[in-house]
Amino acid sequence: MEVVHESANSTQAILDLLLELDWYDWDPELYYHRLLEVALSLIPEATHGTVSIKNPERWYFVASIGYSLDQLLNLKLNSNWFKCQQSSVTEITSILDCMNEATPEDIVKNASAIFGTVQKTLIGTYLIDQGEQIILSIDITRNKTQHFSASSKRTFEAFVKLAGKYQSLTQQKIALQNINESLIYSYEEISALQEKIRQLLSISQQFGDSTVRLPVFFNRLLLVLLRLVDQADYGSIAFIKGENLTFISSFGHHIQAILSKKMKKQWFLLEEEKHIIELPNIHTLWQAKMPAEVYKVIKKSFQPVKSTILFTIPVDEKITILFMLDIAEGKPTNFTPLARRMCLSFAELARGFVRIRIHTEIMKRAYYNFSSKLAKVVEQYDPETGQHNTRVSILSGYLARKINLPRKKVEEIISFAGLHDVGKIFIDPVLLKKTGKLSKEEFDLIKKHTVYSSQLLEGPFFEVARNIAMYHHERWDGKGYPFGLREHQIPIEAQITALADVYDALRSSRIYKEAYDREKALSIIFHGDERNLSGQFNPQLLEILKNNIDEIEKLVYRPELL
Repeated sequence: MEVVHESANSTQAILDLLLELDWYDWDPELYYHRLLEVALSLIPEATHGTVSIKNPERWYFVASIGYSLDQLLNLKLNSNWFKCQQSSVTEITSILDCMNEATPEDIVKNASAIFGTVQKTLIGTYLIDQGEQIILSIDITRNKTQHFSASSKRTFEAFVKLAGKYQSLTQQKIALQNINESLIYSYEEISALQEKIRQLLSISQQFGDSTVRLPVFFNRLLLVLLRLVDQADYGSIAFIKGENLTFISSFGHHIQAILSKKMKKQWFLLEEEKHIIELPNIHTLWQAKMPAEVYKVIKKSFQPVKSTILFTIPVDEKITILFMLDIAEGKPTNFTPLARRMCLSFAELARGFVRIRIHTEIMKRAYYNFSSKLAKVVEQYDPETGQHNTRVSILSGYLARKINLPRKKVEEIISFAGLHDVGKIFIDPVLLKKTGKLSKEEFDLIKKHTVYSSQLLEGPFFEVARNIAMYHHERWDGKGYPFGLREHQIPIEAQITALADVYDALRSSRIYKEAYDREKALSIIFHGDERNLSGQFNPQLLEILKNNIDEIEKLVYRPELL
């Protein structure tokens, strides 16, 4: 039981040390001193200890307990004098045993004066990158027991590993700090640097929003880059796919005439193998490479410039994005080496966001394409739903815009409203096409199409579609199905689609009825009929329908949609 207790104490002490990393602000001297304190408190035989580091240049002490750190540092040890190369924990007479025969006599004498009272030493080394070793030693001095127990050796081994891991982390932190400092000292003013860092940190929030349309996304991308590169007056972004190049965004230029038009990649790029290049007066290059009629349009679209930086971001095997930053003609400023480094750093940072954004867009289109095909399946299964689904989508989108839903939500409602009855593909088509009155049992079966829809519309992308299909038969007054939800318990996309579905069903012919004109359809929706439609819909949506009925009729009931 005592062994278990000691092991638990050791484990807890090591966990506490890990938690204390930030307390010492990553100061190795303070942290290693604390590590020695804890190690000595858990290893009863030892009273003294040291932590030293050996690299190809030198061997020096960084912490000690029981010895003067200044005296240890004054030893000025050479790394070639150290001979304890093994990485395992070893019990020796004292750290003097680690000094080889090449150690000068005066150094050995001074070391003996420091470690002369030591009877036994546990020493452990941990090899770090680039030939560096962390060396941890604890000592038994006179008037103490003369050997370390097996339990103490195991505990000590854990502390050697902890010291080594800490040193590895410290090296990584120092490397990161050096990179950061190289950026910091490249700026002329600290305040300007802080602003740029703040802007860089904000990029992830701006670029991570998948609701932002691609043109807006790239406009933001370009504006951030222009703020980071102070010298640039203008900028533009183009897609390169195969041999074609298409401009998609600009600042300061007037590219409306060429926006989204395909042009030859070779007209704009000089050296494809270079990721970044600076060119003076790029118009001269363009004029030489482009057909005269093309350059005439380009000259009108792009401002005269003194100098241009071009760099690319490969998105995948097919798509590359070209960024162009320009200094206006006649300006005394020039692009600095820092500006070019900022462009490269920006390219690395933006690469991931651009890839995710482009691939998200591709995936979204694939999902929309799938939903469109799924709607076609529903139409084949229940022919009456054909153009009905299209009209429901258009009317639902109109109502969603009028109620001021976010643009992304409106797009999803338009895309998915046509799937409101997708669950019917699980219902017997004979029952769906029955012309006579349905029995209670038959109607209960048909009502299940709402819950069946969840079997097809799984995953977060289809959340809006699933809400529409599941809840479009719920009623504002709580008398609907399948769950009897009421008012704002019903998702807004389902409320909208429900109204659009019923209005178009009333305006359309069915196997059991003729199409109603709009006056009768509105009367039934607002005042009810034998099916008791009164109270079924959100009053705000009803107001929008009533106040905009002329526009709705022109939009939804065009000849091609009938």
